[in-house]
Amino acid sequence: MLSEIVVVGENHTVHACLNRAFGDGGLLSLRDVHEAIPYLRDPGCMAQVALFCNVTMRREQDFTVLSEISAIHPHLQILLLPENAKSLPSDLPVRNGNVHMIQKSASVDGLIQAVQHAANTAGILVEKARHEGMSADAEDSIGGTSPLFSTAFLTRVGMADVPVLLHGETGVGKEVLARRLCAYSPRAHKPFLKLNCAALPSELVESELFGYEKGAFTGAVVDKPGKFEIAQGGTILLDEIGDMDIRLQAKLLQVLQDGEVQPLGSNRTVKVDVRVLAATHCDLRRAIERGTFREDLYYRLNVINIVIPPLRERKSEILPLAEVLLRRHMRPGAAMPEITDELQQAMLQYHWPGNVRELENIMRRFLVYQNASMLVDELTESITCSAHKPAPASNHLRVTSRENRSSIDRLAEQSRMAESKLLLEALEATRWNRRQAAARLNLEYRAFLYKLQKYGIADKREKAEAKYVS
Repeated sequence: MLSEIVVVGENHTVHACLNRAFGDGGLLSLRDVHEAIPYLRDPGCMAQVALFCNVTMRREQDFTVLSEISAIHPHLQILLLPENAKSLPSDLPVRNGNVHMIQKSASVDGLIQAVQHAANTAGILVEKARHEGMSADAEDSIGGTSPLFSTAFLTRVGMADVPVLLHGETGVGKEVLARRLCAYSPRAHKPFLKLNCAALPSELVESELFGYEKGAFTGAVVDKPGKFEIAQGGTILLDEIGDMDIRLQAKLLQVLQDGEVQPLGSNRTVKVDVRVLAATHCDLRRAIERGTFREDLYYRLNVINIVIPPLRERKSEILPLAEVLLRRHMRPGAAMPEITDELQQAMLQYHWPGNVRELENIMRRFLVYQNASMLVDELTESITCSAHKPAPASNHLRVTSRENRSSIDRLAEQSRMAESKLLLEALEATRWNRRQAAARLNLEYRAFLYKLQKYGIADKREKAEAKYVS
C-alpha cells in the first residue's frame, strides 16, 4: 500500500491524475499552506510526500518553515509545483536535500513519476531510519523501560524547544539523554555543542561561551566566535552548570533573556538562536540557599526538569544494559563472553556508585579477562567491604558535621579577605603598578593578574586612579 501523499492547494487537474494513479485512499488534500504547516509540523504526522500546488513562496521565512519541517521529518519528500516560473526562485534557499521543484511544463506522466519516485525515496529513508533507530536505541539504552526514555517522551520534550535541566549522579548518562533529546528536536540537523563548566576556570568558560575579539586579553591574537555563535540554530549542553562561577551566571541569564551575546573586548552584540540544555549532579536548591547559584537563572533553566535515577534503582536494566555495552566494545568477529548466573547475581547485588559509566568499565574489563569468575570475585569483595562500612552517622553527628563545614567555610572566607587586603595594599604601595606589586609579593605576574581578577580588584582601579588624580 502506498504511503500517504499530502496535496496542498486547489488544483483539480493534479488531484484527478493523482487519484487515478494512486487511488483516493492514499491521498490527503489540504486547502492551503496555512492548513498544511501545522499538520506537517506534528511529530506524529505519517506523510511521506507533500506536494504543494500553485504555491507562491518567495519570502525567506517561507523556506525556513520548509527547512524546519524537513528537520522534523527527514524522510518527508517535499515537491513544489509553482504557479508560474517567477513564483519560486531558481536557487531554492533550503539546505535539506528533500525539497524539490517540479517544472510547470511537466506532463501528467512526468508528475506521477516524480511523486512515485519521491514516495519510493521516502520509503527507503524510513526503512533506513528504522534500522538506525534500532541500533541507536541499543547503543543508548541508558533508560531501559523507564518512561523518561520512551520515544513518546523524548519526542514531546525534544520538540518543545525549551530549556531542559537534567539532574543525576555522575556517570548516570545525562549527556547521552541530552543528545537523544536533540536528535528528536527540530534542531537535530544543527550543531550540538557541549561545555563542561567545571573543567575550566571561569575566565575560559566565559571566552568559550561568548567568544572574544583580537586584543581582548593577552594571547587573543585573532577573533574567535563563542559556542553560542558556532551553535547558531542548534543546541548547547552546559554540563555541571552548578559549578559555574556566580558572576558568569549573571551573563548567561542575560543571554537567555535577550538572545544576544557580547564577545569579550567588543562593543557589538550578536543575535543568537540556541536551545540550552543544562546538566548537574548538584542539588541546585541547596546551592541557591548557600548563595552559589542564582535563583533567577535556576527558574530560567528549569522549564523542564528531568531527574535520571541512579543505576542501583534500575535493577531490571542492569543485565540488558551490560549486554549492550559488551557488544559496543567487542572487536569485530570476536565471541561475546557469557554472563554467567553467578556474575548476574553479583551484578544485581552490587551498589554501582559509578552508575552506567562504571558498568561500562566493568564490561570492558570482562572482555579483557574473558573470565566471569574474576569479575564475580571483584564485585563480591566490593559488596563485602560496603557491608562492613560504619553505620550512617546519627543526627547529632550530622549536625556536628554541618557545624564543622560551617567553621571551615568561615575560615576560608577570612583567608580570602586577608589575601584580597594584601593584594590591595601592595597595589596602593606601588601606585597600582601591577608588575611592581607582584614582585613586592614575590608572585609570578600571571598568577598575580589571576588573583586580581578572582577577587574583582581590577574593577577598583579607576576609583584608585581618580583618588590619586584628585
